[in-house]
Amino acid sequence: MDQGLWLTCLILAIIWKNGWCQGFDFMDFAPIKFDMHPQDHLHIVVNWTADSALQNVTYAIQVARTDNFNVIESVNISIKSQNSEEPFQTWTWTSKLPLQCADHSVRMRHIHNYNSTFVGSWSQWKTNSGVHEDAHNVWQRPQIFPSEEILQERSEVHFCCVAPRDAQVTSIIFNRTQYPLINVGNQVKAIAVVNLNITSELGVSFSCFDSNGNKDFTSNFVTFPPQKPRNLSCETEDLKLWSCRWDAGRPPNLRKRHVHRYDLLVENSGHDPIRCNMFLCNFLAASHLHEYNVTVVVTSSLGQNMESIKFHALDRVFPVAKSLSVIPDVTQANVSWTIEGNFTNIPMVCQVQINPEGNIMAIEQTGGLALHFFCQLDNLKPSSQYSVKVQCAVSGRGWGKWSGPLFFKTYPLVLLDIWRSIQALPSGRRVIVTWRIHTSDMQLDVKSYEIQLQQENNLGTLWTNITSVNPQVNQSEILIDERGCNISVRANITAGISIASHILIPPAKHSENIIPKKVVGSVKTGFVLSWTEDPSATCGYTVEWCQNGSGELPCTPSNLRWETVHKNNTSLSLKAGAFTGGCRYTFNVLRCGEDGHRVIETHIGYLQEQSPTQFVQIHNPPVVTSSSATIEWSFPEDDPQHPGFISGYLVTFLKGHWSDQNHNSYNLSIDDPHRKSITINSLWESREYSFCAQPYTSAGLGPSTCRTFRTSPDYTHVWVKSSIPIIFLFGCCILLWPYRKRLRRTVVEIFTHPTMVNRKVLELDSCLYETSERIGSQTVEDCMCCDLEIIEVKPGEAECKFLVYPNKAGCSYAPLSARCCTEMIDDRVWDDDPVRERGASVCNFTYSPTSTEVSFCLSSFSSDCLTESQPVQPHNACTTDYVTTAGMPV
Repeated sequence: MDQGLWLTCLILAIIWKNGWCQGFDFMDFAPIKFDMHPQDHLHIVVNWTADSALQNVTYAIQVARTDNFNVIESVNISIKSQNSEEPFQTWTWTSKLPLQCADHSVRMRHIHNYNSTFVGSWSQWKTNSGVHEDAHNVWQRPQIFPSEEILQERSEVHFCCVAPRDAQVTSIIFNRTQYPLINVGNQVKAIAVVNLNITSELGVSFSCFDSNGNKDFTSNFVTFPPQKPRNLSCETEDLKLWSCRWDAGRPPNLRKRHVHRYDLLVENSGHDPIRCNMFLCNFLAASHLHEYNVTVVVTSSLGQNMESIKFHALDRVFPVAKSLSVIPDVTQANVSWTIEGNFTNIPMVCQVQINPEGNIMAIEQTGGLALHFFCQLDNLKPSSQYSVKVQCAVSGRGWGKWSGPLFFKTYPLVLLDIWRSIQALPSGRRVIVTWRIHTSDMQLDVKSYEIQLQQENNLGTLWTNITSVNPQVNQSEILIDERGCNISVRANITAGISIASHILIPPAKHSENIIPKKVVGSVKTGFVLSWTEDPSATCGYTVEWCQNGSGELPCTPSNLRWETVHKNNTSLSLKAGAFTGGCRYTFNVLRCGEDGHRVIETHIGYLQEQSPTQFVQIHNPPVVTSSSATIEWSFPEDDPQHPGFISGYLVTFLKGHWSDQNHNSYNLSIDDPHRKSITINSLWESREYSFCAQPYTSAGLGPSTCRTFRTSPDYTHVWVKSSIPIIFLFGCCILLWPYRKRLRRTVVEIFTHPTMVNRKVLELDSCLYETSERIGSQTVEDCMCCDLEIIEVKPGEAECKFLVYPNKAGCSYAPLSARCCTEMIDDRVWDDDPVRERGASVCNFTYSPTSTEVSFCLSSFSSDCLTESQPVQPHNACTTDYVTTAGMPV
């Protein structure tokens, strides 16, 4: 055993002599001196200075909470070697609980890396104090943490509440939800919230209640940590200034409270980090760099992220053409532009594109400090609009972006569209020439118009120049004679004189009577005009009309409109937007031939017809009889001011006054607008009637004009009653004329007979007298009759108003319910009669005093008391009257 101890001592002596354990202190390490401070409400930073003489040393660090020094974190930090230039060491501890909620303490010591039994002594605790109530700071309500802080989305966060001295925390509510309490220390309680959701600018609520009934609340804000920039790219236009762009990704939800900071670092450029905005950053080019390494760093309170890119300078040059200008001409244009930048000895190429053709022209040139390019565009159309744009590139590299298109117009060969309006005068004609520029969208600087008149006379061709100095005037009035002439107009513009436009005025002749054709318009499609092809239309057709819809031509030059049509086309469509409903439009179709323009057709129509607005004028009074009335009126049916074509008239006829609504009315339609009279038959005599007349179009009726009239009395039956006795006496005179001498002697004998001489009564040689003596006068009391009851009075279709026979066609009568008794005459009265006839009956017809219109029909009868026992011929007329008592033979 002594020998073993001796060997151990010998080995230790050899190790110590050779210095194999040099640098280690087996006895003890001195306590570590360190410093600690809070970085924010969750982080504590520990700093200490390492001893450069020590190698491979491990540092043990403990973190304790509250004044009881409850250790909540223990870590070992190993350091293999110490850098003498930077001996400082840093360690950051992240707390789950806000540092304000409780006291947090830190201590450190050394640990030998080869034998953990050789450890140093612990340093003294260094404490970061939480919030405490004291005599100078007395709380009225609990304190809550964190407050108004930025928290990370989907993280786990502990929220604490510190109650005043004389109270305890009773509950903690986060986002309207009460969480279970975690005991942290005396008067300190906490809750743990996992998977936080992102919030708006208003944040999320957090409140605390204590046992004294006090409470406090605050808000916190949840967002996401910085995102890595995407699609980072850098480019330059002039090799002087670089521009880098990237996609920031998810837009921030807390723009005002949580700001992401973007910095750009250019490696080996000698520039400090450049503060950038969210999507873009610019930096000056470094003349000594051909390769660039660029990094974008985004930083916020929740962390940091970055993205880097490397590129060659010439690969990312995209030159842009500037100062683009065009000098147009009639059929060509000169284009120029510049490229600014440091392109010395760098080959450049540019492309010029002209639209709408899309042709591209390429131009190459060696670069310099400032490049100027020129090119000429040919084969352009006069009076046309073009746009030109340019893009450039370093030869063999990527193309820069197109310059903005520059629009220009070539100078016009200004062709004026000319038309004319011709008015006949007592001595010659007045021609108003109107013109318009062929391209309506062209903005021309017209200085004046030159008008020339060419006429043939005995001396040859005569030219007359008329200059209109006012460029706003687009018409001119010219007086010519009956001969034809040629009128030309051309414009004086900035580029020069335009090509002259001509119109031929034919010699005057009598106008032909052309019957207008009606054309139907539509508010959707407008007017569609078509006409018959004219073989003499060698230069097409022209359609003219008045814009204001006056309905007649010619019109004022300001209202005159015209459209030209190719000679192979015989139709024209005019849009509805240029026309107004209720206005009549007249369209003259003129063919253009060698002798000028001649009217071949005229069309009239409405875009949309409307109801008439004029009243008819009734001729007063109507021509009336006892049974008819003839009505006449006047109306200008062809007046072009009507809002539609007059199709006819509607005559409304009624009994009584037209304002009385109780009468039935009868409508009579007249489809001929030129017929302005009507005769109404089958009227009652001495009656009041009314009628109303209205014009109408396809759109509806116009205003009505009403009149009232009365039929005249019927004196025919009075004349008949008066003429029968006269005719009877006249007939008796004729029959007795051959017996005039005998009658005279008889009369003389009668009147000259002596007085007191008995005279014999005149014997009537007639059966009538004998029958009368036998029958006697029959009174009403002697006739056993019944009363007549009117069951129904129903006039016929023609409202028959005269006495007619029942069997007469067209005459209807009211069926009467009556029972009449007949007192037969003694048969002895008719003993001597050759033919026994029917008896006679007398009936009393009693009517109520109301004015009932009844039609009666008289049946035929016969009697031997009449001549030759022939039946009396039935009358051909019907009579209607108001009857109280009537008797008639049967």
